[in-house]
Amino acid sequence: MEEVINYIKNLNINSKVILACSYGPDSMCLLDILKMLDIDVVIAHVNHKLRSESDLEYELLKKYCDDNNLIFEGYTINDYPKGNVENIARIKRYNFFEKIVRKYDANYLFTAHHGDDLVETVLMRISRGASFKGYAGFNVFTKTDKYNLVRPLIFVTKDDIEKYNKTNNIPYAIDKTNLELVHTRNIFRHKILPEFKEINPKIHKKFIKFSNNIIDYYNYVDEEVIGYKSVLYDEKKYLDINEVVNLPEFIVKLLVQKILFEVYKEDISRINDKHVRLVMDLIYSDKANKVVNLPKNKEVYKFYNKIEIKDKEIINNYDYKLDNEINLGLEKIFIVDSTDIVKSNYLIRLNFKDINLPIHVRNRLVGDKIELKNGTKKVGEILSEAKINKLDRDRYPIVCDDNNKILWIPGVKKSKFNRQINEDYDIIIKYMKKESNDEKK
Repeated sequence: MEEVINYIKNLNINSKVILACSYGPDSMCLLDILKMLDIDVVIAHVNHKLRSESDLEYELLKKYCDDNNLIFEGYTINDYPKGNVENIARIKRYNFFEKIVRKYDANYLFTAHHGDDLVETVLMRISRGASFKGYAGFNVFTKTDKYNLVRPLIFVTKDDIEKYNKTNNIPYAIDKTNLELVHTRNIFRHKILPEFKEINPKIHKKFIKFSNNIIDYYNYVDEEVIGYKSVLYDEKKYLDINEVVNLPEFIVKLLVQKILFEVYKEDISRINDKHVRLVMDLIYSDKANKVVNLPKNKEVYKFYNKIEIKDKEIINNYDYKLDNEINLGLEKIFIVDSTDIVKSNYLIRLNFKDINLPIHVRNRLVGDKIELKNGTKKVGEILSEAKINKLDRDRYPIVCDDNNKILWIPGVKKSKFNRQINEDYDIIIKYMKKESNDEKK
Protein backbone atom coordinates (compact mmCIF):
# COMPACT_ATOMS: atom_id res chain seq x y z
CA MET A 1 0.00 0.00 0.00
CA GLU A 2 3.01 2.26 0.11
CA GLU A 3 2.34 3.69 -3.35
CA VAL A 4 -1.29 4.46 -2.40
CA ILE A 5 -0.24 6.16 0.82
CA ASN A 6 2.48 8.23 -0.84
CA TYR A 7 0.12 9.33 -3.59
CA ILE A 8 -2.47 10.57 -1.07
CA LYS A 9 0.22 12.35 0.94
CA ASN A 10 1.49 14.15 -2.17
CA LEU A 11 -1.97 15.61 -2.80
CA ASN A 12 -1.40 17.87 0.22
CA ILE A 13 -5.09 17.87 1.10
CA ASN A 14 -6.12 20.65 3.49
CA SER A 15 -9.92 20.31 3.32
CA LYS A 16 -12.55 17.68 3.91
CA VAL A 17 -12.53 14.60 1.67
CA ILE A 18 -15.76 12.87 0.65
CA LEU A 19 -15.35 9.09 0.50
CA ALA A 20 -17.85 7.04 -1.51
CA CYS A 21 -18.12 4.06 0.82
CA SER A 22 -20.22 0.93 0.30
CA TYR A 23 -18.98 -0.98 3.38
CA GLY A 24 -17.32 -3.39 0.98
CA PRO A 25 -13.67 -4.48 1.44
CA ASP A 26 -12.28 -1.93 -1.04
CA SER A 27 -13.89 1.21 0.35
CA MET A 28 -13.31 0.13 3.97
CA CYS A 29 -9.63 -0.39 3.15
CA LEU A 30 -9.41 3.11 1.71
CA LEU A 31 -11.27 4.53 4.70
CA ASP A 32 -8.74 3.00 7.06
CA ILE A 33 -5.85 4.51 5.08
CA LEU A 34 -7.47 7.96 5.14
CA LYS A 35 -7.99 7.66 8.92
CA MET A 36 -4.38 6.57 9.37
CA LEU A 37 -3.21 9.63 7.42
CA ASP A 38 -5.42 11.82 9.61
CA ILE A 39 -7.46 13.02 6.62
CA ASP A 40 -10.70 14.83 7.52
CA VAL A 41 -13.11 12.42 5.83
CA VAL A 42 -16.90 12.41 5.36
CA ILE A 43 -18.50 9.04 4.58
CA ALA A 44 -21.07 9.11 1.76
CA HIS A 45 -23.08 5.90 1.50
CA VAL A 46 -25.85 4.95 -0.92
CA ASN A 47 -28.32 2.20 -0.07
CA HIS A 48 -29.49 1.04 -3.49
CA LYS A 49 -32.10 -1.33 -2.05
CA LEU A 50 -31.18 -3.88 -4.71
CA ARG A 51 -30.04 -6.61 -2.31
CA SER A 52 -31.57 -8.05 0.85
CA GLU A 53 -28.37 -7.16 2.75
CA SER A 54 -28.45 -3.47 1.75
CA ASP A 55 -30.28 -2.23 4.86
CA LEU A 56 -27.99 -4.14 7.21
CA GLU A 57 -24.86 -2.80 5.50
CA TYR A 58 -26.25 0.73 5.80
CA GLU A 59 -26.70 0.29 9.56
CA LEU A 60 -23.31 -1.41 10.07
CA LEU A 61 -21.47 1.40 8.28
CA LYS A 62 -23.40 4.04 10.19
CA LYS A 63 -22.51 2.35 13.50
CA TYR A 64 -18.86 2.13 12.45
CA CYS A 65 -18.86 5.87 11.74
CA ASP A 66 -20.54 6.63 15.07
CA ASP A 67 -17.99 4.49 16.92
CA ASN A 68 -15.09 6.21 15.17
CA ASN A 69 -16.42 9.79 15.32
CA LEU A 70 -16.80 9.99 11.56
CA ILE A 71 -19.42 12.04 9.72
CA PHE A 72 -21.91 9.73 7.99
CA GLU A 73 -24.11 10.87 5.11
CA GLY A 74 -26.57 8.25 3.90
CA TYR A 75 -28.98 8.16 0.99
CA THR A 76 -31.56 5.45 0.23
CA ILE A 77 -32.99 4.88 -3.25
CA ASN A 78 -36.49 3.52 -2.72
CA ASP A 79 -37.62 3.29 -6.33
CA TYR A 80 -36.22 3.33 -9.84
CA PRO A 81 -37.85 4.64 -13.01
CA LYS A 82 -38.06 2.33 -16.02
CA GLY A 83 -34.79 1.87 -17.84
CA ASN A 84 -31.26 0.60 -17.25
CA VAL A 85 -31.22 0.13 -13.46
CA GLU A 86 -27.42 0.06 -13.26
CA ASN A 87 -27.10 3.33 -15.17
CA ILE A 88 -29.93 5.01 -13.22
CA ALA A 89 -28.34 3.91 -9.93
CA ARG A 90 -24.98 5.34 -11.00
CA ILE A 91 -26.52 8.71 -11.93
CA LYS A 92 -28.44 8.90 -8.64
CA ARG A 93 -25.32 7.86 -6.72
CA TYR A 94 -23.06 10.51 -8.21
CA ASN A 95 -25.73 13.19 -7.91
CA PHE A 96 -25.79 12.40 -4.19
CA PHE A 97 -21.99 12.51 -3.95
CA GLU A 98 -21.96 15.90 -5.66
CA LYS A 99 -24.56 17.15 -3.19
CA ILE A 100 -22.37 16.07 -0.27
CA VAL A 101 -19.29 17.65 -1.87
CA ARG A 102 -21.16 20.96 -2.04
CA LYS A 103 -22.54 20.60 1.50
CA TYR A 104 -19.05 20.33 3.02
CA ASP A 105 -17.31 22.61 0.51
CA ALA A 106 -14.98 19.72 -0.30
CA ASN A 107 -12.50 19.61 -3.16
CA TYR A 108 -12.07 15.84 -3.36
CA LEU A 109 -14.29 12.83 -3.90
CA PHE A 110 -12.47 9.54 -3.29
CA THR A 111 -13.68 6.21 -4.68
CA ALA A 112 -12.24 2.75 -4.05
CA HIS A 113 -11.71 1.58 -7.64
CA HIS A 114 -8.55 -0.52 -7.73
CA GLY A 115 -6.14 -1.86 -10.33
CA ASP A 116 -8.17 -4.99 -11.08
CA ASP A 117 -11.23 -2.80 -11.66
CA LEU A 118 -9.25 -0.86 -14.26
CA VAL A 119 -8.24 -4.01 -16.14
CA GLU A 120 -11.82 -5.32 -16.09
CA THR A 121 -13.23 -1.98 -17.29
CA VAL A 122 -10.79 -1.67 -20.20
CA LEU A 123 -11.35 -5.27 -21.32
CA MET A 124 -15.14 -4.88 -21.12
CA ARG A 125 -15.08 -1.69 -23.17
CA ILE A 126 -12.84 -3.29 -25.78
CA SER A 127 -15.22 -6.23 -26.05
CA ARG A 128 -18.34 -4.04 -26.20
CA GLY A 129 -16.93 -1.06 -28.09
CA ALA A 130 -16.41 2.44 -26.77
CA SER A 131 -15.13 5.87 -27.67
CA PHE A 132 -11.38 6.37 -27.94
CA LYS A 133 -11.35 8.02 -24.52
CA GLY A 134 -13.57 5.25 -23.16
CA TYR A 135 -10.88 2.65 -23.89
CA ALA A 136 -8.72 4.34 -21.24
CA GLY A 137 -11.10 3.12 -18.55
CA PHE A 138 -10.27 5.53 -15.75
CA ASN A 139 -7.19 7.09 -14.21
CA VAL A 140 -6.14 7.92 -10.69
CA PHE A 141 -7.08 11.62 -10.86
CA THR A 142 -9.90 13.25 -12.80
CA LYS A 143 -10.62 16.96 -12.52
CA THR A 144 -14.29 17.84 -12.99
CA ASP A 145 -16.09 21.17 -12.84
CA LYS A 146 -17.39 20.37 -9.35
CA TYR A 147 -14.59 18.43 -7.64
CA ASN A 148 -11.45 16.32 -8.05
CA LEU A 149 -12.25 12.62 -8.41
CA VAL A 150 -9.45 10.48 -6.93
CA ARG A 151 -9.01 6.68 -7.16
CA PRO A 152 -5.80 6.03 -5.18
CA LEU A 153 -6.30 2.24 -4.96
CA ILE A 154 -5.66 2.00 -8.71
CA PHE A 155 -2.02 1.20 -7.84
CA VAL A 156 -2.95 -2.05 -6.04
CA THR A 157 -4.90 -5.22 -6.74
CA LYS A 158 -7.81 -6.92 -5.03
CA ASP A 159 -5.34 -9.36 -3.42
CA ASP A 160 -3.37 -6.45 -1.96
CA ILE A 161 -6.55 -5.02 -0.46
CA GLU A 162 -7.57 -8.35 1.06
CA LYS A 163 -4.13 -8.75 2.65
CA TYR A 164 -4.30 -5.23 4.09
CA ASN A 165 -7.77 -5.82 5.52
CA LYS A 166 -6.74 -9.11 7.10
CA THR A 167 -3.58 -7.63 8.63
CA ASN A 168 -5.44 -4.62 10.05
CA ASN A 169 -8.67 -6.38 11.08
CA ILE A 170 -10.82 -4.14 8.87
CA PRO A 171 -14.56 -4.86 9.07
CA TYR A 172 -16.52 -5.12 5.82
CA ALA A 173 -19.37 -6.91 4.07
CA ILE A 174 -19.20 -9.05 0.93
CA ASP A 175 -21.56 -8.39 -1.97
CA LYS A 176 -22.42 -11.94 -3.03
CA THR A 177 -23.63 -10.73 -6.44
CA ASN A 178 -19.97 -10.08 -7.29
CA LEU A 179 -19.51 -13.84 -7.34
CA GLU A 180 -22.36 -14.59 -9.75
CA LEU A 181 -21.16 -15.37 -13.27
CA VAL A 182 -24.43 -14.21 -14.79
CA HIS A 183 -22.96 -10.70 -14.76
CA THR A 184 -20.53 -9.84 -17.58
CA ARG A 185 -18.09 -8.03 -15.28
CA ASN A 186 -17.87 -11.07 -13.03
CA ILE A 187 -16.89 -13.27 -15.99
CA PHE A 188 -14.00 -10.91 -16.70
CA ARG A 189 -13.18 -10.76 -12.97
CA HIS A 190 -13.19 -14.49 -12.18
CA LYS A 191 -12.27 -16.11 -15.50
CA ILE A 192 -10.35 -13.74 -17.77
CA LEU A 193 -8.40 -11.55 -15.33
CA PRO A 194 -6.78 -14.55 -13.56
CA GLU A 195 -5.39 -15.67 -16.94
CA PHE A 196 -3.78 -12.25 -17.42
CA LYS A 197 -2.30 -12.44 -13.93
CA GLU A 198 -0.78 -15.82 -14.73
CA ILE A 199 1.19 -14.09 -17.46
CA ASN A 200 1.96 -10.98 -15.39
CA PRO A 201 0.90 -10.65 -11.72
CA LYS A 202 1.32 -6.88 -12.03
CA ILE A 203 -0.74 -6.61 -15.23
CA HIS A 204 -2.68 -3.67 -13.75
CA LYS A 205 0.52 -1.59 -13.95
CA LYS A 206 0.61 -2.17 -17.73
CA PHE A 207 -3.03 -1.12 -17.96
CA ILE A 208 -2.33 2.03 -15.97
CA LYS A 209 0.37 2.93 -18.50
CA PHE A 210 -1.99 2.04 -21.36
CA SER A 211 -4.73 4.21 -19.84
CA ASN A 212 -2.40 7.16 -19.28
CA ASN A 213 -1.12 6.97 -22.88
CA ILE A 214 -4.65 7.04 -24.25
CA ILE A 215 -5.56 9.98 -22.00
CA ASP A 216 -2.47 11.88 -23.20
CA TYR A 217 -3.29 11.23 -26.86
CA TYR A 218 -6.95 12.07 -26.28
CA ASN A 219 -6.14 15.36 -24.55
CA TYR A 220 -3.90 16.40 -27.44
CA VAL A 221 -6.53 15.54 -30.06
CA ASP A 222 -9.25 17.11 -27.93
CA GLU A 223 -7.41 20.44 -27.93
CA GLU A 224 -7.20 20.23 -31.73
CA VAL A 225 -10.95 19.54 -31.99
CA ILE A 226 -11.75 22.42 -29.62
CA GLY A 227 -9.76 24.66 -31.96
CA TYR A 228 -11.70 23.47 -35.01
CA LYS A 229 -14.99 23.91 -33.17
CA SER A 230 -14.06 27.46 -32.20
CA VAL A 231 -13.34 28.40 -35.82
CA LEU A 232 -15.96 26.34 -37.66
CA TYR A 233 -18.98 26.33 -35.36
CA ASP A 234 -19.02 28.45 -32.21
CA GLU A 235 -19.88 31.81 -33.78
CA LYS A 236 -22.35 30.79 -36.49
CA LYS A 237 -23.80 27.66 -34.74
CA TYR A 238 -23.81 25.56 -37.88
CA LEU A 239 -21.26 23.61 -39.90
CA ASP A 240 -20.32 24.44 -43.45
CA ILE A 241 -19.72 21.05 -45.07
CA ASN A 242 -17.11 22.52 -47.43
CA GLU A 243 -15.05 23.47 -44.39
CA VAL A 244 -15.07 20.04 -42.74
CA VAL A 245 -15.08 17.37 -45.47
CA ASN A 246 -11.34 17.64 -46.04
CA LEU A 247 -10.56 17.07 -42.37
CA PRO A 248 -9.70 13.52 -41.24
CA GLU A 249 -12.94 11.66 -40.65
CA PHE A 250 -12.10 10.81 -37.03
CA ILE A 251 -11.60 14.56 -36.35
CA VAL A 252 -14.99 15.30 -37.92
CA LYS A 253 -16.55 12.60 -35.73
CA LEU A 254 -15.04 14.11 -32.57
CA LEU A 255 -16.14 17.58 -33.71
CA VAL A 256 -19.73 16.39 -34.20
CA GLN A 257 -19.62 14.64 -30.83
CA LYS A 258 -18.43 17.79 -29.08
CA ILE A 259 -21.16 19.89 -30.77
CA LEU A 260 -23.85 17.41 -29.73
CA PHE A 261 -22.54 17.41 -26.16
CA GLU A 262 -22.75 21.21 -26.13
CA VAL A 263 -26.30 21.18 -27.51
CA TYR A 264 -27.53 18.61 -24.98
CA LYS A 265 -25.51 19.76 -21.93
CA GLU A 266 -27.27 18.23 -18.89
CA ASP A 267 -29.03 15.70 -21.15
CA ILE A 268 -25.73 14.40 -22.49
CA SER A 269 -26.68 10.82 -21.55
CA ARG A 270 -29.28 10.98 -24.34
CA ILE A 271 -26.50 11.03 -26.94
CA ASN A 272 -24.66 7.96 -28.16
CA ASP A 273 -22.67 6.79 -31.19
CA LYS A 274 -25.87 6.23 -33.19
CA HIS A 275 -26.70 9.94 -33.08
CA VAL A 276 -23.15 10.95 -33.96
CA ARG A 277 -23.35 8.59 -36.93
CA LEU A 278 -26.62 10.17 -38.10
CA VAL A 279 -24.96 13.58 -38.30
CA MET A 280 -21.88 12.12 -39.97
CA ASP A 281 -24.07 10.45 -42.60
CA LEU A 282 -25.65 13.83 -43.36
CA ILE A 283 -22.24 15.46 -43.79
CA TYR A 284 -21.01 12.84 -46.25
CA SER A 285 -24.35 12.23 -47.99
CA ASP A 286 -24.87 13.19 -51.63
CA LYS A 287 -28.38 14.41 -50.80
CA ALA A 288 -28.62 18.19 -50.66
CA ASN A 289 -31.60 18.44 -48.36
CA LYS A 290 -32.42 16.12 -45.51
CA VAL A 291 -33.63 16.14 -41.90
CA VAL A 292 -33.05 13.52 -39.19
CA ASN A 293 -34.52 13.39 -35.71
CA LEU A 294 -32.53 13.54 -32.49
CA PRO A 295 -33.66 12.98 -28.86
CA LYS A 296 -35.56 15.65 -26.88
CA ASN A 297 -37.46 17.01 -29.92
CA LYS A 298 -34.38 18.21 -31.70
CA GLU A 299 -33.47 17.65 -35.31
CA VAL A 300 -30.42 18.09 -37.45
CA TYR A 301 -30.95 19.20 -41.00
CA LYS A 302 -28.79 19.48 -44.05
CA PHE A 303 -29.52 22.24 -46.52
CA TYR A 304 -26.95 21.93 -49.29
CA ASN A 305 -23.66 22.75 -47.55
CA LYS A 306 -25.14 23.67 -44.20
CA ILE A 307 -25.56 21.36 -41.17
CA GLU A 308 -27.59 22.78 -38.29
CA ILE A 309 -29.15 21.39 -35.11
CA LYS A 310 -32.43 22.99 -34.05
CA ASP A 311 -35.39 22.45 -31.80
CA LYS A 312 -38.05 20.59 -33.75
CA GLU A 313 -40.65 23.02 -34.97
CA ILE A 314 -44.35 22.27 -34.90
CA ILE A 315 -45.88 23.28 -38.20
CA ASN A 316 -49.24 24.89 -37.65
CA ASN A 317 -51.43 24.53 -40.70
CA TYR A 318 -52.99 27.72 -41.97
CA ASP A 319 -55.61 28.60 -44.58
CA TYR A 320 -56.57 32.24 -45.25
CA LYS A 321 -59.04 33.69 -47.71
CA LEU A 322 -57.40 36.32 -49.89
CA ASP A 323 -59.66 39.38 -49.87
CA ASN A 324 -57.00 41.99 -50.39
CA GLU A 325 -53.80 41.29 -48.50
CA ILE A 326 -52.31 38.54 -46.32
CA ASN A 327 -49.23 39.02 -44.16
CA LEU A 328 -47.24 35.94 -43.23
CA GLY A 329 -44.45 37.52 -41.20
CA LEU A 330 -41.62 37.85 -43.69
CA GLU A 331 -43.97 37.26 -46.61
CA LYS A 332 -46.88 39.22 -48.03
CA ILE A 333 -49.38 38.18 -50.70
CA PHE A 334 -51.71 40.88 -52.01
CA ILE A 335 -53.93 41.90 -54.90
CA VAL A 336 -52.89 44.80 -57.16
CA ASP A 337 -54.78 46.76 -59.80
CA SER A 338 -52.05 46.87 -62.41
CA THR A 339 -48.37 46.23 -62.95
CA ASP A 340 -45.65 46.90 -65.51
CA ILE A 341 -44.00 43.57 -64.83
CA VAL A 342 -44.36 41.23 -67.78
CA LYS A 343 -42.83 38.01 -66.44
CA SER A 344 -42.03 37.12 -62.86
CA ASN A 345 -42.67 34.26 -60.44
CA TYR A 346 -43.48 36.98 -57.90
CA LEU A 347 -46.68 37.84 -59.80
CA ILE A 348 -49.57 35.90 -61.27
CA ARG A 349 -52.51 36.93 -63.51
CA LEU A 350 -55.71 34.90 -63.29
CA ASN A 351 -59.02 34.69 -65.12
CA PHE A 352 -62.15 34.20 -63.00
CA LYS A 353 -63.54 31.63 -65.41
CA ASP A 354 -60.57 29.30 -64.70
CA ILE A 355 -61.02 29.23 -60.94
CA ASN A 356 -63.54 28.99 -58.12
CA LEU A 357 -63.59 31.91 -55.73
CA PRO A 358 -62.58 32.74 -53.10
CA ILE A 359 -58.82 32.41 -53.49
CA HIS A 360 -56.98 30.84 -50.54
CA VAL A 361 -53.46 31.06 -49.20
CA ARG A 362 -52.40 28.02 -47.19
CA ASN A 363 -49.30 26.07 -46.29
CA ARG A 364 -48.06 23.18 -48.36
CA LEU A 365 -49.61 19.80 -47.61
CA VAL A 366 -48.23 16.34 -48.24
CA GLY A 367 -49.31 15.13 -51.67
CA ASP A 368 -49.85 18.61 -53.17
CA LYS A 369 -49.60 18.72 -56.96
CA ILE A 370 -49.70 21.61 -59.38
CA GLU A 371 -50.92 21.54 -62.99
CA LEU A 372 -48.32 22.97 -65.34
CA LYS A 373 -48.54 23.56 -69.08
CA ASN A 374 -46.49 20.44 -69.70
CA GLY A 375 -48.10 18.19 -67.10
CA THR A 376 -48.56 17.74 -63.34
CA LYS A 377 -45.78 17.87 -60.77
CA LYS A 378 -45.47 17.44 -57.03
CA VAL A 379 -45.13 20.70 -55.14
CA GLY A 380 -42.52 19.17 -52.83
CA GLU A 381 -40.28 18.34 -55.79
CA ILE A 382 -40.58 21.87 -57.15
CA LEU A 383 -39.66 23.39 -53.78
CA SER A 384 -36.69 21.04 -53.51
CA GLU A 385 -35.47 22.02 -56.97
CA ALA A 386 -35.87 25.66 -55.95
CA LYS A 387 -33.53 24.97 -52.99
CA ILE A 388 -36.16 25.64 -50.38
CA ASN A 389 -34.86 23.89 -47.31
CA LYS A 390 -36.77 20.91 -45.95
CA LEU A 391 -37.81 22.69 -42.76
CA ASP A 392 -39.48 25.50 -44.71
CA ARG A 393 -41.31 23.40 -47.28
CA ASP A 394 -44.24 22.41 -45.07
CA ARG A 395 -44.96 26.01 -44.14
CA TYR A 396 -44.37 27.47 -47.59
CA PRO A 397 -47.37 29.50 -48.85
CA ILE A 398 -49.47 27.98 -51.61
CA VAL A 399 -52.16 29.91 -53.53
CA CYS A 400 -55.18 27.84 -54.53
CA ASP A 401 -58.86 28.30 -55.36
CA ASP A 402 -61.88 27.25 -53.30
CA ASN A 403 -61.74 23.73 -54.77
CA ASN A 404 -58.15 23.37 -53.56
CA LYS A 405 -56.80 23.64 -57.10
CA ILE A 406 -53.25 24.96 -56.80
CA LEU A 407 -52.75 28.10 -58.84
CA TRP A 408 -49.34 29.32 -57.77
CA ILE A 409 -46.27 28.59 -55.66
CA PRO A 410 -45.32 32.23 -54.95
CA GLY A 411 -41.79 33.12 -55.99
CA VAL A 412 -41.22 29.66 -57.43
CA LYS A 413 -43.69 28.33 -60.00
CA LYS A 414 -46.97 29.34 -61.68
CA SER A 415 -49.64 26.88 -62.78
CA LYS A 416 -51.08 26.58 -66.27
CA PHE A 417 -53.79 28.99 -65.17
CA ASN A 418 -51.41 31.93 -65.28
CA ARG A 419 -52.31 34.50 -67.96
CA GLN A 420 -49.83 36.49 -69.99
CA ILE A 421 -50.06 40.28 -70.05
CA ASN A 422 -51.58 40.18 -73.55
CA GLU A 423 -54.27 37.64 -72.51
CA ASP A 424 -57.57 38.11 -70.68
CA TYR A 425 -57.22 38.26 -66.90
CA ASP A 426 -59.33 39.70 -64.05
CA ILE A 427 -57.01 39.59 -61.04
CA ILE A 428 -53.33 40.24 -60.36
CA ILE A 429 -51.66 38.87 -57.23
CA LYS A 430 -48.17 39.82 -56.07
CA TYR A 431 -45.79 38.20 -53.66
CA MET A 432 -43.18 40.02 -51.58
CA LYS A 433 -40.59 38.48 -49.34
CA LYS A 434 -38.38 40.19 -46.80
CA GLU A 435 -34.86 38.96 -46.23
CA SER A 436 -34.57 36.90 -43.03
CA ASN A 437 -31.64 37.01 -40.64
CA ASP A 438 -30.66 33.47 -41.71
CA GLU A 439 -30.50 34.58 -45.33
CA LYS A 440 -28.32 37.53 -44.44
CA LYS A 441 -25.66 35.27 -42.93
